[in-house]
Amino acid sequence: MKISRRRFLSHVLGASMVGLTGYEAWRYFRPGQPPVSIAFPGKATGHAIRDARINVPAEIPRFSVNTVIVGSGAAALAAAWQLSRQGMQDYILLDGAERNGNNRGEQQFGVNYPTGAHYLPLPSPESEHIRELLSDLQLCQHGVYDERALLQVPNERLFYQQQWQNDLLPHTDADSKRFFQFVHRLSSQRGTDGKRLFTIPLDLASMDSQWRRLEKITFADWLEQQNYRSPTFLWYLDYCCRDDYGQGIRQISAWAGLHYFCARGNQQNEHGTIMTWPDGLNELSQRIRTFCRLHPVTGLADISLPRTQPYSINAFAVSIEEHNQGVRLLICTERQQYYWLEAQHAVCAMPLYIAAHVVKDIQQYGFKPDIHMPQYAPWIVANFLLRGFPAERKGSKLAWDNILYQGKGLGYVVATHQQIRQGPPAYTSFTAYTALNHDTPANVRRWMLSASTDEIYQCAAAELEQIYGVKLRRRMLQARLSLRGHAMAVPQPGYLSNQGLQSLRTYTGRLQFAHSDLSGYSIFEEACYWGKRAAVQILAQH
Repeated sequence: MKISRRRFLSHVLGASMVGLTGYEAWRYFRPGQPPVSIAFPGKATGHAIRDARINVPAEIPRFSVNTVIVGSGAAALAAAWQLSRQGMQDYILLDGAERNGNNRGEQQFGVNYPTGAHYLPLPSPESEHIRELLSDLQLCQHGVYDERALLQVPNERLFYQQQWQNDLLPHTDADSKRFFQFVHRLSSQRGTDGKRLFTIPLDLASMDSQWRRLEKITFADWLEQQNYRSPTFLWYLDYCCRDDYGQGIRQISAWAGLHYFCARGNQQNEHGTIMTWPDGLNELSQRIRTFCRLHPVTGLADISLPRTQPYSINAFAVSIEEHNQGVRLLICTERQQYYWLEAQHAVCAMPLYIAAHVVKDIQQYGFKPDIHMPQYAPWIVANFLLRGFPAERKGSKLAWDNILYQGKGLGYVVATHQQIRQGPPAYTSFTAYTALNHDTPANVRRWMLSASTDEIYQCAAAELEQIYGVKLRRRMLQARLSLRGHAMAVPQPGYLSNQGLQSLRTYTGRLQFAHSDLSGYSIFEEACYWGKRAAVQILAQH
């Protein structure tokens, strides 16, 4: 059975948000209990931009640069990687709210752990851009992947009927057999245009209308039409969709549901081999920065001339305006310093719900926010820092990915799992992912802002406490919770025919758009594809 692909983002909460990465508050449940931190990455400045509450000084210095990349998530860093590998050095990357976006990682007690995206499946047949990237980053040489990055076993387990089993599918039945036989055939099937029906990146998939019409209905409706009735199997499919898309089978399109299982093709990678690191995709982001020789500065005055290497700055974009000669950007640094940047080119690697407030007259690009804006799923990513490990049930070994059957969350991963060969470390982190799809996204976001610390903790820790009971808190040193109200775009029915997204994908001016939102769902490979494409377009204009 393929490992569940929790490819949480690669979604860039880019440079249009606050340059504050610290946690907003330290709170406690009760005296003597471990401290709990609550973070809302980028919320303060994101809301300020949305509500036009930023006060801009009258006198602002101006600087010129060839290219500005707005954002520092997967799409932004992919654009930087492509510019650097083609020899361009005169560019500036704006780090924004979170350095490395949703690929960011942290360290506490000597433990590295992810605060968002935490693994990368091996590339699909069409993902040549990922193979190029991994080669440049010294993670794949001549088709051989760095074994230190390949997931160690035991890789996954499911808590089902009060015991652990080494398969995420509760049990095999007639429905599951029929479904997997179907998707196995579908994985290699091509449309009338000769392209595979389902691909990563999505931009290379077949446009065959016979199959594309499946995007008009929900996955749940299609499953019912096909007479899939098994409760355990339907739970498994719903889990996979929540895990990858932030919403379940009743919210996503049938096309997206099948894409999850078919897009990687019938490869030798039958067991879902993936690459992962203790701090997740933060490792990839840092490797890209090293490859690009990105030099961090606190202000534009620190940039020397002539520019012989690219720079990164902890700043966000307040406004972006394209004109005939280039792109004008107003940026604000972490120190509240404002600058006008006059660029020949710019890459807008921000999520669209922020870009809509930053890019001047975004409607001119064919994107109308009130009509074309994707829906975004809210998430909680919770890291529970532990001294040692709570005792496991007899006969079961802790795996990298651990899921509770019918749990409201998505289970938890063990940050130190890749150190398994070295013996158990003194400290670890259990990283729990919760896709909040029990209510509408808008209602969930309101709950996030009004809920108490205890309510948020109980939501994030419910599955862990059900499995470990008091043993968890006895080991816990800290709980660090990141609440992301707009974590990822959801591939709802109609997302493939979204004319606004299509317009942004095909635009080729001085300003390039690059974000996984353009694909309508959030994974590293899609973000990287659009980042590389934006850089290629810029290089072609020189």
